[in-house]
Amino acid sequence: MEPQTISRRSSAYCTSASFNLARLLNYVQELGESPVFLKNGNVIHRAYGQHGGDVFYFTYGTIVMWGLSKAEEKSLIIEARFFEDGPIEQIESEESSFSIGESAKILKDDITLPSANMLTKLAFSHGLAQSVKLSVFEKLVERRIENSRYAPESLAKHGRIPLSRKKLAKMMGEIVIDRNSINFHTDILDTPEFFWEHSDLEPLYRLIAQDLDIGSRVSVLNRRLDILKELFEMLSNELENRHSSTLEWIVIILISIEVIVTFARDIFDII
Repeated sequence: MEPQTISRRSSAYCTSASFNLARLLNYVQELGESPVFLKNGNVIHRAYGQHGGDVFYFTYGTIVMWGLSKAEEKSLIIEARFFEDGPIEQIESEESSFSIGESAKILKDDITLPSANMLTKLAFSHGLAQSVKLSVFEKLVERRIENSRYAPESLAKHGRIPLSRKKLAKMMGEIVIDRNSINFHTDILDTPEFFWEHSDLEPLYRLIAQDLDIGSRVSVLNRRLDILKELFEMLSNELENRHSSTLEWIVIILISIEVIVTFARDIFDII
């Protein structure tokens, strides 16, 4: 029977839209370390610290760390800034503790791993990385919906949106960017491809995914994306209607000018 180890710290951070793993891999190798690049998982593993810590860098801008101190984690986050694409202003993080025991289980924020090997930690890391990335998406969509709430309310109350064409176009552009940003990462919200080749580790991933409620959170996120889509379509229609209305008024004005000019010419001809 394997005795349970002392509980240690684990954490997950989302610091950017993505990491340049190729440059990061070269950098760590230049430090004299021997990182492992798992191509099918789009992740780099790095043994770190004097106490057998493990660090996983995921391509979608997330870092998961096992057995490191807060000071070590902070140092690595600063270091990772040099390899980020699209850094986010507010870093999202989740903290927990872990130990090694007889079987895998999760009790609140305490994770028991059935083994201390790297692949076992990676299986759990996929779930932790997805969860912290989801948190970024959730706050992004929630903020966009909240900032745009007045548009449908004004349309329902006054029959129009009190925004300039430029402001409407800008809002539409922001919504499109948000949707594309999330849709670009749709694959990370599904079961990672890593488990196609490591199906024996998938139950560990399922355990952490269920505990973090990833499935239902993805469903809620998709529903909110649908709300954004409807808002985008509404703004598009409003912009199109305004454009059509503007063109109609231009035509009316031009016809009126032509009528006035023709009428004036007839009068002068009579005189």
